[in-house]
This record gives sequence, C-alpha cells and structure tokens, in this order.
Amino acid sequence: MELEALGGIAGEVLDIGCGQGDNSIFLASRGYSVTGLDGSPAAIEKARSRAAQAGVAVSFGVADATNLTGYDGRFDTVIDSALYHCLDEDGRLAYAACLHRATRPGARWHLYCFSDGNINGVTAPMAATPEVVDVVLRGIGAIEQNVRDTLATTGWRINFLGPTTYLGNASAFTRDLNEVPDQLRQQLSPQTVDQIRGFSDRFSSIAKLIDNDQVYLPFTVVHAERVA
Repeated sequence: MELEALGGIAGEVLDIGCGQGDNSIFLASRGYSVTGLDGSPAAIEKARSRAAQAGVAVSFGVADATNLTGYDGRFDTVIDSALYHCLDEDGRLAYAACLHRATRPGARWHLYCFSDGNINGVTAPMAATPEVVDVVLRGIGAIEQNVRDTLATTGWRINFLGPTTYLGNASAFTRDLNEVPDQLRQQLSPQTVDQIRGFSDRFSSIAKLIDNDQVYLPFTVVHAERVA
C-alpha cells in the first residue's frame, strides 16, 4: 500500500510468491494489470476465489520462481513479499536471473525478506536455509550483503536497502512442527527445523500478549532496478 501510494508501482506487475493473493488483489483494485504466481496450487486456487469475490481481475498461475519459462520480457514491476529468504543460495541466484529475464529494461523489483535484527526482542521465525543460519551467526549485515551480491551478479542495481518491519500473522508460530504437512517438512533442513523450534519456544512466552495474532517482525526492504 505504501509503495502504491508513493508511486512505486507501474506498468505490468508481477506479484511473485503471491500466496492467497492479498497484494495482487489490492493492486488490481487500484487499476493495475497484475499477474500473481506461486508454487502452491492450493494457494492459487484460493487467490482466484478471493479475487472473484473482490470483483477484480488478476492473472493467477502456478509457477516455480526459479524457472519462469514463458514470461520473458513481460513485467515492469515485481513485488516480492517474503519469498527471497525461502530459497537456498543456488535458488536465490536462479530466481534473480529469472526475474531479470521476465522483466523489461528499467523494471523495478521491490523485495522484502527476513533480516537478522529484532523488534523489541522478537526475531524472524526462520532463516530458511543452512546458509542463512550461518549468516546470522556471523553477524548483522551479512544477510544484506548476500542480497547485494546476488542482485549485482544477476543484472540488478540496488537503489535502496534498509531495515523495515513486517506485520506477520503469528497464529502458526507456536504450532507443533509435527502438524506441518509432510511435503513441507521434508523440504526443511535439520538446521532450519531446530531454528523454527527454538523460535517457537521463545515466542510462546509472549504469544498471549499479542492482539489478533499479529506481530511486527524484522525485515530488510530492497528497491532495485533492472540495468542490464
């Protein structure tokens, strides 16, 4: 909403890792031509239903963010709301390169990912990969450097990189990992499982104090431009 109000959205928009379509539906309601892609068929089915209920047109589809075949040279703006940190090192490089191919010259990429900071002692629930776990252990700033290196390697110029907050739904933060679907659990490394379990144990001490299951999480925001 802030990006749209400040003029950060233009042309054909890609909401990558769109989930159930919140951002796609909002931008479509503001008159933008939006494509929402996600790897989860269930999420895309729900997004289509929600868009229909909202009375807006969004082109939703199931896609692998590291292999955007069929979308070459199509988009002017990319919104990444918490997808980047879900990928491993090779996946992040492939993802950034795919977005370069899927966008037009001068396209803008707005990226939001977990940081290694904290908000009033609340940390991000997961670092997503063993590589990023190691980054956290090596200190603040390393995650941001990873973003800088990845984007520079794949033809993106960073115009801004800094800290921000992200209002997250905390309802699942204390869930027993045994309740997580097998398909998802099998994708998590032992290090990531341990980190999520540790976060859940810490978070349980404040869970009852949070209104409406919403909590601010530490994030990094990046505004980048396609330059090559």
